[in-house]
Amino acid sequence: MALLAAFSAAICAQELDSLQNIYNNEAPEKAEKQDNPSFEPVIVEDVQDVQDVENVEDMEDVQDLEDVQDLEDGEEVNVTVGDKEVLKVVESGDSTVVTVGDNSVIRVLDHPDSTSIRLGDKEITIIEKDGDTDVHIGNADHTDHGNFFSSSRFRGHWVGFEWGINNFLDEDFSISREGEDSFMDLNTGRSCAINLDFAQYSLGFGTSHFGSVIGLGLGFNNYYFDGQNTIAEVDDYVVGVDTTGVSKSKLTTTFLRLPLFLEVQFPNTTRARRMYISAGVIGGLKLGSHTKVVYENEYGNSKTKNKDDFNINPFRFGVIARIGFGCISVFGEYYFTPMFIEGKGPDLNPFTVGMALVI
Repeated sequence: MALLAAFSAAICAQELDSLQNIYNNEAPEKAEKQDNPSFEPVIVEDVQDVQDVENVEDMEDVQDLEDVQDLEDGEEVNVTVGDKEVLKVVESGDSTVVTVGDNSVIRVLDHPDSTSIRLGDKEITIIEKDGDTDVHIGNADHTDHGNFFSSSRFRGHWVGFEWGINNFLDEDFSISREGEDSFMDLNTGRSCAINLDFAQYSLGFGTSHFGSVIGLGLGFNNYYFDGQNTIAEVDDYVVGVDTTGVSKSKLTTTFLRLPLFLEVQFPNTTRARRMYISAGVIGGLKLGSHTKVVYENEYGNSKTKNKDDFNINPFRFGVIARIGFGCISVFGEYYFTPMFIEGKGPDLNPFTVGMALVI
């Protein structure tokens, strides 16, 4: 990120120099014929003193980022190309913040005997003492919440990888099946869930410790049958089918997951060292489902896969909760929507519990 900031500043300076050369070499009579001779391709603005550099002629001595900082005596300098702000330098007390685009990527803190350079949640500290120089690299401790860098930007915990186990709860909140629904009894230890959560949007409520999160992910759920059976639709109803002699039989579903939850982070440290608790609702859209049966015959292991909807509800709605520290958390999901469409299969509600690795 530091290299990116320096590279962006150098590119901006080169562009300014090129624009100056073009402007100086342009014939006066040609400039008079232009429809818009006051076009301002590059603007350097001091926000505090409102001292604008109105055209390229005022930029003759600007060659690099250091010249941009020396150009004005105000606390904030912006470099704008067209209507896009590409660089902003903010000086506040003993600190300097460099913003490239929309992100504050670098902060430099000057102290009497040390200098700290912060890149996101990381900090490089250079300490000079008794003629020696020590360099330390670690996590930044943003205890000064009133400054520019430690803003109240909230970022929740959703994007990452989850692994868990699946099962069903019936109307008696039991995970064991008996009677006519016994074919849906599961081997819980093998019935795993794998979730890939790839997108999120966080909205803070005026602090970096509390906010809401909306996300997007994919869920792959395996339901291993405990008995030697699979399932099929007979007369538009899901029933068990005997598969004596099989070594493995399972039902697999794939859902698009859309959560909306509130999250609290504590204590008052960097995000990477906080505990957090979140809870909310989650919806799902079914993308596919199939059964798979593995059995042995005279030719070795064979498998049969049957893709069908199996009267599984195409949409589902439930609740989600998570508690964790740093990048590790445990989670639980329970769906109020039954696994199968009402009247077309056993009345069972799916749930998942497991662990998550988030970023």
